[in-house]
Amino acid sequence: MVDIGALLGASGEGTMQALTLVGAVLVEAIILYVGYGAVTRTLEPTVRRALSSE
Repeated sequence: MVDIGALLGASGEGTMQALTLVGAVLVEAIILYVGYGAVTRTLEPTVRRALSSE
């Protein structure tokens, strides 16, 4: 596997922290995407009925 820190001249610890942060943000984005999709799918029929009755 390629050591990105060695390629960029960074310390291994800083690179590992950066990769951990990027991974955490990516996981959070995936969770939010799935969560908002579920909420939208659940509430969409109710909102459509409320808007069409006007």
